[in-house]
Amino acid sequence: NEIQFRRDAKMKNNNVLSEVIDISLPVIAEMVVYNFMNIFDIMMIGNFGGNKMVSAVTLSNEIINTFYNILISSGLGIAVTSLIARSVGGKDIKSAEEYASIGIKIGIIIASICTFVLYRFSNEILKLFKAYGKVLEYGDIYIKIAALSLLPSLFVNILNSILRGVGNTKTPFRVSIIISVSKIFFDFILVFGILFKDLGVIGAAMATLLAQFFGMIYLFSYVIKNFNIKVKFKIRCSYGKIKKVLFITMPCFFEEAAYSISRLICTSMIMGLGSASFAANQIANNIEGISVMPSIAIGIAATTLVGMKVGERDVKGAKKYAYKCCLFSLGIIMFFAIIFITMPNFLAKVFINGEEREVIHLTAACLLIGSIEQPFIAISNVFCGALKGTGDAKTTFTISLITGWCIRLPLMFYFIYYLKKPVTYVWWITNLQWAVDGILMYIYFRKKFKSYRRNY
Repeated sequence: NEIQFRRDAKMKNNNVLSEVIDISLPVIAEMVVYNFMNIFDIMMIGNFGGNKMVSAVTLSNEIINTFYNILISSGLGIAVTSLIARSVGGKDIKSAEEYASIGIKIGIIIASICTFVLYRFSNEILKLFKAYGKVLEYGDIYIKIAALSLLPSLFVNILNSILRGVGNTKTPFRVSIIISVSKIFFDFILVFGILFKDLGVIGAAMATLLAQFFGMIYLFSYVIKNFNIKVKFKIRCSYGKIKKVLFITMPCFFEEAAYSISRLICTSMIMGLGSASFAANQIANNIEGISVMPSIAIGIAATTLVGMKVGERDVKGAKKYAYKCCLFSLGIIMFFAIIFITMPNFLAKVFINGEEREVIHLTAACLLIGSIEQPFIAISNVFCGALKGTGDAKTTFTISLITGWCIRLPLMFYFIYYLKKPVTYVWWITNLQWAVDGILMYIYFRKKFKSYRRNY
């Protein structure tokens, strides 16, 4: 009997790991595809226009992504995934449809406002982040065109969030391939002018808009034809459910705001070190994204899996899924950390012209230092996602506020803005930030599930 019990327990553990992998792998693949899309984008822009154009496009993308991530991707999108996952876990399909409708309606309002603000005030926003000369000129053109992609991007994100909420992560992965292939294709055609005159930075922005439009068309056609939960624009939404969506969205919104705005302020400080340091930091960040994206993806999977188990009131199962997600994430991210240690110069040379020796040297140094923070990033992303799966976004917001505004920002101000230390100091500071962030996320996850055991 004891042997059989152990065999059953082992089979359950294997099933949990298998389910984590089934849900996580397509999300990881999706994030990796998007990251490689960004990498190829920067490679083309870097080889076409050098560090000035790289600085303009990466700064512009960071500004656009900050708006998008704060309000939609990490705010509304996470709320929709969490609520639909718990509704599906509790077998309440009607509520799931209502949450889907609420998410899209709120999203349209947010995306429209963001598009207007970015288009109208692009020049002023870039100047806030110390963009001048060619960087300002290229960035202003890029933002005005790329901002128009926010509305199709909104539909892609919210529909993907709905699909992830029911455990369907394969369709968002297919969408990522469509968007990324379209983006790279149009980049190649428009930036370098394969069929007609090269458009440079204008071509890169137009490629973004066209790629998001194609992804939106595919996703809408899939949801209408194949999806069990119907997305109904005319459905009547109860005040209570709107309040629940906002209850999770607002802390997620403030959490991402705390992180992204502090990061943007830090970006403006790094701009003060010169275009070579800024380009090196941005390139290193994009390379690091190769390792970070899988842990973000597994964090999203943790939101879905933990949310479903909490909906079923299976607290032990929810905790087990979270730990399996963490182990899976650590295994992947440590593989990339070893690559950052062993071949930083090779990775840097892929992204920038070989004559830019200072940029290559600084990029490689940043990657070496950044290898230290990788396990803490994995722990933070997974347990942050797990907490959101339970509906607790307040804790993750508080932690992000502490690490972003009480650790990262003051240290960046002192060492980078005031003392003008090299860009490598930025990465030592983020090492400390992620270490504290990861440890706190894990501690509060354990506290959350101790309270669950007492209540159930």
